[in-house]
Amino acid sequence: MPQTAQTDQLTHYDAAFAAAMRALRLDTAPVLISALSGGPDSSALACLAERYAVASGKQHFAVIVNHAIRPGSTGEAARVQQRMAARSLAATVVTLDVAAPQTGIQEWARQQRFTVLTKIARQHQAVVLVAHHQADQAETVLMRLTKGSGPAGLGGMRALNWRDGVVVARPLLGWTADDLQAVLRHCNCDYETDPSNHNTDFERVRVRQALADPARFGCPAPDQLIRFGQAMTALTAHLEAASAGRWWQAVDMRPTGDAVIDMSRLYDLPPLAWQHWARHLIRMIGGRPYGVAGAALERLFSRLIAGQNATLGGCQFVKSARPDDAGCFQVVREVGRRPLECPVTAGDDVIFAGCWHVKTAVSGQLVNGHAAHKMPQDWATGKLPAVMRDLPYLVRRAIPVLNALDGTSIYPQVRGVQSSETAKDAPLVARFLGRQDWVYDNPTKTTGQ
Repeated sequence: MPQTAQTDQLTHYDAAFAAAMRALRLDTAPVLISALSGGPDSSALACLAERYAVASGKQHFAVIVNHAIRPGSTGEAARVQQRMAARSLAATVVTLDVAAPQTGIQEWARQQRFTVLTKIARQHQAVVLVAHHQADQAETVLMRLTKGSGPAGLGGMRALNWRDGVVVARPLLGWTADDLQAVLRHCNCDYETDPSNHNTDFERVRVRQALADPARFGCPAPDQLIRFGQAMTALTAHLEAASAGRWWQAVDMRPTGDAVIDMSRLYDLPPLAWQHWARHLIRMIGGRPYGVAGAALERLFSRLIAGQNATLGGCQFVKSARPDDAGCFQVVREVGRRPLECPVTAGDDVIFAGCWHVKTAVSGQLVNGHAAHKMPQDWATGKLPAVMRDLPYLVRRAIPVLNALDGTSIYPQVRGVQSSETAKDAPLVARFLGRQDWVYDNPTKTTGQ
C-alpha cells in the first residue's frame, strides 16, 4: 500500500478513536492505561491509545499481566513489552505470584487482571482501557441470553463503568475485528496468538464457534445480537429514567457501607424496575461482581413487603425496630461465620470485601469489624472512635478494621463521615466504593452525595 494511502487510513482510525473517547467523555482524562495481553485486539488498542495520547498531550502506558499459567508466558510477556518499546510505547509487566485454581481459570484470570490494573490506575489516577469489540459484545449478549439475564445484562458490556474505584472504558465496542487488524497492518505491529482461544473447555470459545456458523448451531447472527443488545440498553435507560425518582425517595445509600430502604414507598414499583435497582443495591453493598437472579429478587420483594428479614447476595435486610420506621430495612453486608482477612503492608492500597477501598500507613491484617481482636474490649471501655461507636452494631461489624502487628486494633477514618482534613493524617482510611459506584452509574442521583 502506498505510504499516503496508509497514512490516510491511520488518520481515519485515529479520528474514529478520538470520537469514541469524546463520546465517553474521556477526552479530559489526563492518564490512560491500556490493558495489553499481546493479542491483536489489545495490541491495536495500545497503538491507537498511544497515538491518541501523543496527539492530545496525555500520559499513556500499557500494563501486561502475566498470569504465569501457560508455559512460555513469561517470555511472551517480555516479547510484547519489547515490541511496544520499539514503538516508544511504555509497557509494564506484572507477573502474578498466586496459584491458579483448578476450575474457573478464565474467570480467575479476569479477576486477577482487573485487580492489578485498577490498583495501578488508582495510583496514577488513570482510566483503564480494555479492547472488547463488536464480536466480544455479541458473544456476551448470547451468553447472558442463555442464562436468562434481565434487560441490563442483555445490553451486554457497558462502554463505561466503574470498578474498584476506577473508570474502566471500552472505546472499541463499535469496532470490528477487521478494523483492529487493519490498524495493526498500518502500524506495522505484530501480535501474539493465545492457544486458549481455541480451547472448547471455555464457554466463550464455544460461543465464538457457534457465532461463526449461526445457522448450523441455531443461534442468532452476531449483528442481530448487537442490535438486540442495543435495544436492551435503551430499554434499561428508559426504565431507570422512569423509576429513579421513586427509588431514590425510598433509599438512602450511606458512606458507612450500608443503606436504608423504605419498602412502604416501593410496594407498587413495577417488578422489572424493582429487580433492576435491587440487584444493583445488593451488588454494591455485598461487594459481589455479579447480580442475583430475577426469581430470587421476586422472593426478596415478597418477604420485605411482608415485613420479614431476609438475606440475599451477601446482604442482610433487617427490619427496623422503631415504630415510626415501619416498612424500613437496614441493608448491610453479611460478614459470615468465617473471618475475612487481608494482609497489608504500610503504604498499601487495597480493595477489601469487594466494596471498600482501604489505604493504610500501618502493616497488619485487615478484618471485618467484628473480627478485630480488641473490639469487644473497646466497646466496653468506650475506646471506639465516635464514627464507630455511634453506628448500629450490624453496620460497624462489616467495616474494615486493621489488626496491627503490635496487637492493637486501628479503626478507619471512613471517608464521607469525618472531615477530609482528618483523613490526611489517619493511619487507616476506608472509602465505601458502592456509594461512589452508584452515583457514577446513575447521574440522576445527587441528593446527599
